[in-house]
Amino acid sequence: MSRPVLGAAVLIGIMSLLRAYAAFNFPLTADETYYWSWSLHPSFGYTDHPPMVAWLITLGSLFGHSYGAVRLPFVIAEAVAAIAVGMAAAIIAGNSRAGAFAAIVFTLIPQTKLEFAECIPDGAYVLSWALTLWAAAALARRASPRVTVGLGLALAATVYSRTFGWALVAGVLAWAVTSRRDLLRPVFAACAIAVLAYIPFLMWNASVGWETFAFEFVHRQSMATFSIAKLINLDTVRFLFYGGLIVVLTWLLALRRPPFLSLVAWTALPLPVALFLFSFAMRTESYWILGPAASISIACGIRLAGANALWHRLTFAVLGISTAYATAAAVFLAMPEAAQAAAFRAQPAFRTQFSSGVYAYRPLAADLHADAAAGITIYTDRYETSAELLWYGVPSDIVVITGQLPQWMRWYRPADVPQHADLVTFRTPFGDAIDLEEHVRAAYVHVGTPKILDYRYAGEPEGTFYVTRLDDARPDARQVLPGI
Repeated sequence: MSRPVLGAAVLIGIMSLLRAYAAFNFPLTADETYYWSWSLHPSFGYTDHPPMVAWLITLGSLFGHSYGAVRLPFVIAEAVAAIAVGMAAAIIAGNSRAGAFAAIVFTLIPQTKLEFAECIPDGAYVLSWALTLWAAAALARRASPRVTVGLGLALAATVYSRTFGWALVAGVLAWAVTSRRDLLRPVFAACAIAVLAYIPFLMWNASVGWETFAFEFVHRQSMATFSIAKLINLDTVRFLFYGGLIVVLTWLLALRRPPFLSLVAWTALPLPVALFLFSFAMRTESYWILGPAASISIACGIRLAGANALWHRLTFAVLGISTAYATAAAVFLAMPEAAQAAAFRAQPAFRTQFSSGVYAYRPLAADLHADAAAGITIYTDRYETSAELLWYGVPSDIVVITGQLPQWMRWYRPADVPQHADLVTFRTPFGDAIDLEEHVRAAYVHVGTPKILDYRYAGEPEGTFYVTRLDDARPDARQVLPGI
């Protein structure tokens, strides 16, 4: 085994262990418990994403109800994605050295969500994207029915992970049309497999009024107006920086000089370009381009294989420093409370750099458990709060209008309007919805004084919640209060 291959294997192993430590010890974030709630209701579709994330969580849940169990498939997915990127680079370049460097570059992508191995769509997304690259490279080396089917299944997994995965399907097809016309038949067959596999998802969407697409392009992001002003947004600016970086790297590494890496270019460019156009109408996120980053990792690996040691040191230093910070943050936040408190006392600057807010939900659920066990319904003003409480064994109903409300009501809408309820809100007595207090007072005769629940962890503020007792529902409460 060559030194680069051994180094890549060791790095993937170390990063996987660090991610596993964070995954097994850090509480689930609000987004994670939201996706976990999907896994309780197996389906071909959900409100704001295709179902692959829920399917992986279901797989992890077979190992128990714990942070690490539901995240375990995502720890594995990130490691396998690095291996797949390396295999693709090795096939394209014809040597294992390029594959090792590509796997190292991919593993060192500084993305905090990956360092926690969060059970969110990104893990499935990067895995399926990387497997697609591996399959496409293998197909280019030698076409066969087995590899064609593998490519089709990888493409299907990509579009079942994120809607923007269709940019990869388009890219692979464009690669075959422009650069490998000898592969048109197997590539068309693979794309057909992806389209056919997508039909159940489309059928589910048709049965619920195209809910996923309505949420993605209307409720969450308004595409009604186009404006340059929409580019002035922190998330969008961050995307524009990283998207622009991918475009520049694609030119420098894949297109500027031979050997031209057409597979890399056609899989790296379509999504950033499409998202740039979307940026004039909606907020765009930098982590949406983790897929193209996998493609760029292949180009980086191939070029580094032919570069001198100075380029190796420079590349790995830049990536390593950023990744070390993201990994350190994940490991720190997963440390025991006493260790975090000691670090805060020793270095007060950590207080503003390392915080999460997720440690508030377990004690909140504990404080509400007695009321829930006594038959008092729990209302919340955020799906994040409802999902977290459900994870800790306290069911609740969302009583504000959100894009996710129809899905939540299909699963949890009470048969009868409860006569007694606790309204749990975040930050203010009646939450952020401007009409919630009005709705609550119209739905219930008696509205109590909000009780403040203020939670701390390691001596630092974690979250403030308000609990308001509601008694004696009015006859028309179901028509007045959303969610019931």
